[in-house]
Amino acid sequence: MIPVCASSASFGTFISLQDNIIKEQVMGWKASIIIIHKPLQVDNEQLLKELGFDRLTKVKDELFEVVINPDNNRVYIGNYKNNLLICAPDIPMHIIENNGVEAEKILTKLFPDSEICSIVLHSTVNLWGYSIIKRGERIRVRAGSAEDGTFIDLGEPLEEEENILNKSVIDEVGQRTYAFEEIDNEVMTEDQVGENFVFAICSRYFGEELDYADALLFETTLKGYSYNKVTDAAKPIPDGKVWWKFW
Repeated sequence: MIPVCASSASFGTFISLQDNIIKEQVMGWKASIIIIHKPLQVDNEQLLKELGFDRLTKVKDELFEVVINPDNNRVYIGNYKNNLLICAPDIPMHIIENNGVEAEKILTKLFPDSEICSIVLHSTVNLWGYSIIKRGERIRVRAGSAEDGTFIDLGEPLEEEENILNKSVIDEVGQRTYAFEEIDNEVMTEDQVGENFVFAICSRYFGEELDYADALLFETTLKGYSYNKVTDAAKPIPDGKVWWKFW
């Protein structure tokens, strides 16, 4: 879906690229998720410990839409459509921004034949990003924000991105901009459509874009844990670059 303005309102009109209908929906997506596609069977609690979440204590299980961007010191895990989902602070962005971090090494070792996707969204600052690792190699990584523009763009475009990329041009200063007939060809910068790329990437695993995945959002429950400390694999980036947490 394409927001008229992704960072200036709490509610607004969205235009769907899937079916060209206009509908009202709450704006303000925030997400911090790891998706492991076609995973080997593992002990979920042990996996969290290996990822660095120490001193785990069971807390209330929650629907996915409640914990899609969990609070600090909370982590949630569960399954949906042959995917293992982990909603956790910091680690997805850590993986996106840094090649070969400890959490990435652990996941690729435990799931050598799986596709591992990390996604982040924080629409207040138009932060968006995704990293896709296939058989241990990063095949696609993209991320951006309103302040920094697109600051990572690695790998070849995926099929799920093409519908949006086909609506873009490179402007006179070398920046990619987008125009959509559904909203009178208003020109948008890439950070304004970043969440649409994230929604589209999710269709690779869920069979539909994230903002349409009602069974996932409202019917899928994840097991919850609190943790008192994190070990190296789950620690934030050394320079403290977790700035999106403060908006």
